[in-house]
Amino acid sequence: MLRAKKKMKPSPPPRSHGVVSNMENTEKDHDPSFSRRRWEDLDEDCLANVFTKVGMESLLLAVPYVCKSWYATTLNPLSWRLLSFPDFEPYPLFTAPSDHDVNVVLAPDDINIEEVEPKSFGSFYDQFVEDYGFDRSRFSITAFVKNVVNRSHGKAIYVKLPTFCTEEALRYVSDACPQLRGFRFPDDLAMFKHSRIIPEVIGKWKSLKHLSLGGSMAGIAIQYHRSGEYMCKDFEALLSLINYDSPNSSTNLYDILVQVGIHCKNLKSLHIFDALVGEVEALTIATTLPDLMHLTLGQSQIQRDSLVILLKGCKKLISFHLGYCDGFEECDEELLKLASHISDFWYKGGPNDFTGLNELKMIILTMCLKNQLWRKGKILLAEYYQ
Repeated sequence: MLRAKKKMKPSPPPRSHGVVSNMENTEKDHDPSFSRRRWEDLDEDCLANVFTKVGMESLLLAVPYVCKSWYATTLNPLSWRLLSFPDFEPYPLFTAPSDHDVNVVLAPDDINIEEVEPKSFGSFYDQFVEDYGFDRSRFSITAFVKNVVNRSHGKAIYVKLPTFCTEEALRYVSDACPQLRGFRFPDDLAMFKHSRIIPEVIGKWKSLKHLSLGGSMAGIAIQYHRSGEYMCKDFEALLSLINYDSPNSSTNLYDILVQVGIHCKNLKSLHIFDALVGEVEALTIATTLPDLMHLTLGQSQIQRDSLVILLKGCKKLISFHLGYCDGFEECDEELLKLASHISDFWYKGGPNDFTGLNELKMIILTMCLKNQLWRKGKILLAEYYQ
């Protein structure tokens, strides 16, 4: 079990000229049971249920240091039933040569990209590494996920994976959390390699009711525009070149939906972000998930015909949210009429450059391919001259 470095016990609050002391004495005088009201007497399972709602940051960095009984309760698997991992935000994902001629084209190895260590993992993970005294260069998001999941002892019912997760971590969660009812996978379905195994592992979650996919491209876009033209090797290792020619391909989404329809008969809510939802995906949702009650499409592309399929086929929808989606002009009278049976039909138009987003995916995957070719070329040259 991980233990953080010892923290200083906070000082008691000021007593303001004896007012607090007098109030305490008065309360004790009128309530003979006051002295027996201790945290140690609170049922541990009840306290663990409260701790499921405080968030992972508090469970790891604050709650264990309040008192002994709270620390003991954080060891209770019931405290770890809801695992919402904070976003893992390694920075930088991209880098640029600093002391080189800008007109000289350099291979990644020439500027030692592999040796560039992240300056930050995100605010939570930076604090975690500091409090627990880890060597930053040895911190692993995979090991972190495994350690936290182990605390649930198979009792976790909700998992939100961190961004920039790994295949190993995803497979571990699929095996260690058989009772999942909710699962959030934030990484892009087209770009990230580990998204390819979702169709394989999702069949293990027979009780799944809530599924959320995608949505991490905004953070990547911010880093790309702020950083350089070379990709860090750790980021490169997470990417998939299967859809290099068409990064907006929805094949993976289709494969996921098919397996969800086969294995997750209790699914009630589905949320999809940064994806292409074509007719085949819409038909799969409408025909294999007849009991779906909540559907969200955000920052995605869906043609009008596909939207009509969803509105006609999903008869039990209570809420349907369309946020900043491309592919159709607006919700006209016909679409609104088809959606009349949905009590919470929400459409938000506005700027959504889905084409630009996919161009960025293409640029990043091209960068990944170029990096790999450079490295292979360097290895071949080294072997040739040996």
